[in-house]
Amino acid sequence: MSTKEKMSHSTKTPDKMNTILGEKIEINGDIDVKSGIMIHGKVVGNIVASGTVRTSENSLITGTIKATNAMISGRIKGDISVDNKIVLGAKSVIEGNIRAKILVIEEGAQFDGQSNMSSQPTVKTSVLGDKQKPNV
Repeated sequence: MSTKEKMSHSTKTPDKMNTILGEKIEINGDIDVKSGIMIHGKVVGNIVASGTVRTSENSLITGTIKATNAMISGRIKGDISVDNKIVLGAKSVIEGNIRAKILVIEEGAQFDGQSNMSSQPTVKTSVLGDKQKPNV
């Protein structure tokens, strides 16, 4: 099963890709799409997608990515936050943190950052010792 087939099986709703940025496209600014997006070019800005963000091997994104899923094959300089699954392809280079329920890193991928795979929001807690009592 290919990576593309694996990604489509992991989502509960079909992912429509209505936006494709060609390899000679350079965008300086934020992108907000109500579907999936395929990026072959260069983006300096943040990307928000209600579908899957896909990047090709020669792509470069400098900024954050927020999406339902992501399939990364290019270079990302920024944090990535996805609701479900992210796949770092064999040629991908990531310089930033990743938050996702499912993280797949293919052999050869480069990842410099921290990953968080919790489906729960981070909650700060404190531990009370035997001698300490909470104030009531």
